[in-house]
This record gives sequence, structure tokens and C-alpha cells, in this order.
Amino acid sequence: MLGINGLGRIGRLLLKRLAVKAPASLAAVNDPADLETLLALLQRDSVHGPSPLPIEGFQEGGQDWLCLGAARVRLFHETEPERIPFDALDVRLVVESSGRFTRRAEAARHLRGGVSHAVISAPSPDADFTVLQPLNGGGLDLAAHRIISNASCTAHATGPMLQVLEERFGLEHAGMSTVHVVTNDQRLQDAPHKDLRRARAAFQSIIPTSSSAFGALHAALPWLAPGFNGSALRVPTLSVNLVDITATLRRDATVEALSATFREAAAGPLRDILAIAEDDLVSRDFTGRAESVLMDLQLTRVLGGRFVKVFGWHDNETGYAARLEELVRWVSGRL
Repeated sequence: MLGINGLGRIGRLLLKRLAVKAPASLAAVNDPADLETLLALLQRDSVHGPSPLPIEGFQEGGQDWLCLGAARVRLFHETEPERIPFDALDVRLVVESSGRFTRRAEAARHLRGGVSHAVISAPSPDADFTVLQPLNGGGLDLAAHRIISNASCTAHATGPMLQVLEERFGLEHAGMSTVHVVTNDQRLQDAPHKDLRRARAAFQSIIPTSSSAFGALHAALPWLAPGFNGSALRVPTLSVNLVDITATLRRDATVEALSATFREAAAGPLRDILAIAEDDLVSRDFTGRAESVLMDLQLTRVLGGRFVKVFGWHDNETGYAARLEELVRWVSGRL
């Protein structure tokens, strides 16, 4: 059985995906917000629209419940992991999606009673294992890895792009920048923030900042050069990011060869993870796509045979929630 702690952007999407694909696996969810607020946020979404599932809530004997289609799920409102009674409900795996408990010791506070594993829906600096499926999932050992990170949305988009380039052409040097949508870790109006750029009004500027993807990518792909790094440009939109990789290859390439290589990956080993954007599209057109990345081959550039730029779009919420749901179901099926 599964428990979810935190019904933010990703927690809500994960809950709805599991309610469709594995409703019997859901035991309980926890979020400090009240039932009526959570119902409103689950039923309607400003980015993804109304829920495809009927969603209702009720209280019975002092216990809050959520009903999502066929799933009937207990709802708790605790603020500390130790106070959530997952262990009394035969929960074996907890998805930690509150955004508060991303370090190993913090996520491990869920491990008591029958709860043996936790999956963090964010990068973690010290998780037992960071997953970028399907690139490194074969190394996940549930006997040794009890606190698992699902990396970040940008890492899931960037990883397949890097893997294809490395396997076919070799990477001598590489860097990445992401054009990234606004998130809740920014200010709507100018207000204090530890990152002074994120302290500025989110919908008034292009805001350069850091990205958590790089730590997750280095953890999941140890073959990456130690210097692989880059930046994020936060822009005033709500859905879909664009990853821009600049690389020097070890072998000569052409635009045609790069396009053929990415098409082969999309049709073969990375099917449903990496896809191709065939038309002249903009970010809004990719909202709701569940792939980790969609390559925009029309934007590919090659200079001097080995200096290249490649671009990939991704729905930073839908694609990430899809990989998280797949990971959670895989882990829970083996506990």
C-alpha cells in the first residue's frame, strides 16, 4: 500500500494518476490544508484543467476522506512525518512530496512500522539512490536503497538528451540552460527571498537563477564530466520548459545525423520517454504531454562539425508526475 505526504503541484497530479491506474494501492494522503481547500485544488487546475475523475470528500467519524473515482483514501492533516499514521494502515511505501523533507534523514522519518521505503519527489543531496528512468533504473536495489529520489523535471528531460549524444557521438564538453516556468518558490510581488533574483516579481521579468537538476544529473549519471553545469531562466509562463544543451562532441555530426539519431531513440530504447516535436510549436502546445522530453529538431544547430546545440521541450509537471508514478508503482510492486 502507498501513502503520499504533500498535495502540492506534483502530489496532486500523482494522486490523480494513481487513482486511475492503481486505485487499490492508495491507503492515505497527508497535507496540512483543510479538506475543502484540497478538494477545490484537486477538482480544478489552472494549468491542466478540470479533473477527468469525479472527486469528492467527506468526513466520517472524525476522519476526512477523499474519493477519486474508484479510490477511497484517508486524508490526514499533520505537519510532521512521525505524526502521520501510515504505519497503522499497512503502508509500505511513502511518497514524500511536501517539498520540506528532501534530505535523507528527514525523509527517513517516515520509516517506521511496516513503512520500509520513501520516494522523494525532488532532488536530494544524500538520498540512497537517484533515479532517472530508464537510464539508470537497473541500479536500484531495494535492499540497499530505502530513500530514493526521483530527481527533478529538468533532470528527467536533460538526461535522455545527454545519453543519446554520449552514446552516438561522445561528449567532450557540455552545458545546459533551461527556460523554466514560474514556480511557487518565487515571489508574485517583490518580497524577501534567499535568492535575490527570485525575490523579484515573477511575472514581470526574465529571472536568471540556479537549477537543482545538475546535482541530480551527476548523481544519476556518473559518467558526466564533473564540470557539467548551467543555469535556469525563469520566465512568466505557467507550463512547459525548454532545455538547451550546448556540447562539443568527440565525433563529427551533422544536423541530419543528429536528427536521425534522436528519431531512432524515440522509436526504440527511449520510446515514450523521448519523443519528437514534428511541427512549428510553442510551449503551450506541449502542456499535458507525459514524455520526459520532446526534441525540437528544427532548432538543432551544428558549427564546425562538433560544436552543437540541441533543444527539448517538456511539461515540467505532467512528464515528471508520469515518471514518478511509474517509479512508485515499480517499487511498491516489489515490497
